Amino acid sequence: MRVKTDAKRQAILDAAGAVFREMGFAGASMTAVAERVGGSKATLYRYFNSKEDLFVSLMLDAVVNDANVTFDLLKPSDNLRQTLERFGARFLQSNLTETSISVRRNMFSEAWRSGIGEMLYDRGAKRLWSRMADFIEREMDAGRLRRVDPWVASMHLRGMLEADKINRAIIGAAVDARPRHLREHAAKAVDAFLRAYGA
Repeated sequence: MRVKTDAKRQAILDAAGAVFREMGFAGASMTAVAERVGGSKATLYRYFNSKEDLFVSLMLDAVVNDANVTFDLLKPSDNLRQTLERFGARFLQSNLTETSISVRRNMFSEAWRSGIGEMLYDRGAKRLWSRMADFIEREMDAGRLRRVDPWVASMHLRGMLEADKINRAIIGAAVDARPRHLREHAAKAVDAFLRAYGA
């Protein structure tokens, strides 16, 4: 049995990215990816269970490492506002990159196919924002936030951060993504969040 390698996995993802860009999801096939990477379909299936799994992995690999760096900012602190504002500004910065916006557009356009949407949610947003919900729950335990459903609270914060900036970027509208404006936007979102949930 041949051993899986990170280099081979990355080569498959690179080839798949080119195939999906050229043919779209519907037109792409595991055969086309195998031909592009220079191997067999059997090799692809050792790394990815299906075309859908390959697509989801490609989408998530483009953004998850950067997203984890952002969520790593959620550390206990006596200054909850500062922690959330720093997180919010970094979240906006990473989500307004050309790569991140492209991934979101692709996710939206293909999410309804063969369970892709659920796979993307379970392996991406759900895992990441569960970290925020855990952080919020710890802040409730510390008495800095009032006791509510931490998942709902985390989704409210996400909605306030994404409102206007990311929503506009996804549809191609102009967005001021200068660091100062992102910090101001994050501060306003956090202020509204703390007014709603502050202890």
